[in-house]
Amino acid sequence: MRTSLILFAVLLFVTAVQADAADPAGAPPLWTQDQLQSTPKERHAGAVTAPDRTPPARLAPVRGAPPLPGSLRGSIRRVDTGGEKLVALTFDLCELSDQKTGYDGDVVDALRRLDASATFFAGGKWMRSHPERAMQLMASPRFEVGSHAWTHGNFGVLDEKSMREQILWTQAQYELLREEFDRRGATSQASAASAPAGAAPPGTGTSTASGTVASAGSPAAVAAAPATIAVFRFPYGRCRPEALALLAQAGIAAIQWDVNTMDAAASQTAPKILQLVERTVKPGSIILMHANGFGVHTAEAVGLIVPALRGRGYRLVTVSQLLAAGKPVAAAECYDSRPGDTAIYDRQFGDGTVHAKNR
Repeated sequence: MRTSLILFAVLLFVTAVQADAADPAGAPPLWTQDQLQSTPKERHAGAVTAPDRTPPARLAPVRGAPPLPGSLRGSIRRVDTGGEKLVALTFDLCELSDQKTGYDGDVVDALRRLDASATFFAGGKWMRSHPERAMQLMASPRFEVGSHAWTHGNFGVLDEKSMREQILWTQAQYELLREEFDRRGATSQASAASAPAGAAPPGTGTSTASGTVASAGSPAAVAAAPATIAVFRFPYGRCRPEALALLAQAGIAAIQWDVNTMDAAASQTAPKILQLVERTVKPGSIILMHANGFGVHTAEAVGLIVPALRGRGYRLVTVSQLLAAGKPVAAAECYDSRPGDTAIYDRQFGDGTVHAKNR
């Protein structure tokens, strides 16, 4: 079993090449440090409008994965690492059909600054709305991009056709961005090959107090980016057996959490988030936060959580790396802190893809 988990992670999440390192062949990076830096206005969500139900340019992914082994089926809440102090920080990038949500770049900037790994569960429509930011997340081997369904559909309510669309459309959108990533990498490599001998590629690094940090998104990182999405998070923390079966057949692991920071609550503060994490974290924990602008003090909390966890001996890894490090602890249903506690969202949010004014 341990061997199959390791192979699963190696095949679907390659981390050998540092995306923010200069390309060995001297090709220029795909983004400069300035382009990676966030801007305050990106954090804010747009107004709620009429629903946008247009599908991606491709309705189904070209690439697939074999069905999941039994050890990876079910709703994975954490991983039994045998006591090894590994933990996965995860951030949801939710986007319903009737609103373009934000990009909390301060969260990403903090993770990069702290050299911390994380997994981002991105909605398919969010990836289409934020193509550059989505590709930048794909470009870094510190980060893993998972699926958060196409338009945040509630898998406790959706019929089978809609569930398939929420899953497959997101996989397809990721592939489309991955192919654009490929094209840019090939162009950059061709540009480097035609440059005069000894010419320095533009924008390859920025000077810091500790030396020169190369710009992110080197063409070498293109080959290292996973070809497809390997992990999925159910919107609203809600699922049913049919949804879990669909994902298992598609070879995509369903990832829940065992630590909910409640970072979207108006009353939450960074110190409170830190206290909650320190009180509930354990080896193999999966921690839930948000990076679409709805987290209240998420970036500030990241700046506290990462050094605090490291001070307690924890190592931060992506979800796929965590899965490869031990035995997944899975449930037959999806819930927040106790079985059945997310069922309330069926009545509150319906199919989950639109806000109340559009229902």
